[in-house]
Amino acid sequence: MSATSGSTAQPLLRPDRRLRADAARNHAAILAAARAAIEAGGAEVALEEVARRAGVAPSTLYRRFAGRDELVAAVLEDYVAESVEPLLADAAEVEDPWAALTGVLEGLVDGVTRHRGLLMAAKATGAFTPELTARTLAPLGELLARAQAAGVVRADLEPVDLPVIVHMAVVTAEHDSGRWPRYLNLLLDGMARRPTP
Repeated sequence: MSATSGSTAQPLLRPDRRLRADAARNHAAILAAARAAIEAGGAEVALEEVARRAGVAPSTLYRRFAGRDELVAAVLEDYVAESVEPLLADAAEVEDPWAALTGVLEGLVDGVTRHRGLLMAAKATGAFTPELTARTLAPLGELLARAQAAGVVRADLEPVDLPVIVHMAVVTAEHDSGRWPRYLNLLLDGMARRPTP
């Protein structure tokens, strides 16, 4: 009988599993480095610089991303999944419809203000696909519909108005980054439903 019979030792990690784990770490490092580089230098940042920041060989980056546009799109996708979708999901759990809607708009303005370089690069490279836009606009539409049903928001507002409101508040931050909450509040005041004379 073999001396190893009945052993409870765990099997060694298969090489392909190690490779998958390494590949996942490399992917995450590339996205993090690309986001930092893009926000610092815009969409024209050299991919070799991204690889250097990520601590990987340029060939590793090029195996995963065919070019700059594909990398920017992946970084935007990662940003939406990490920051925007959780914000929308949390807002959906807020009981007060007005607080839910205004809270998510404040969060979006804050995020866009802090990550303007990435979002400008995404716009320049065409990374905002209809599918990605729908992932944000559909939950916003649900929050808006809930607020309208509660009678706290103007009935003539449409979901496509909300990104415009975010943009209007962000534009004010370009001139004075500390005053966008004031201007957003003015915009929100205009969204609120007014009693009929």
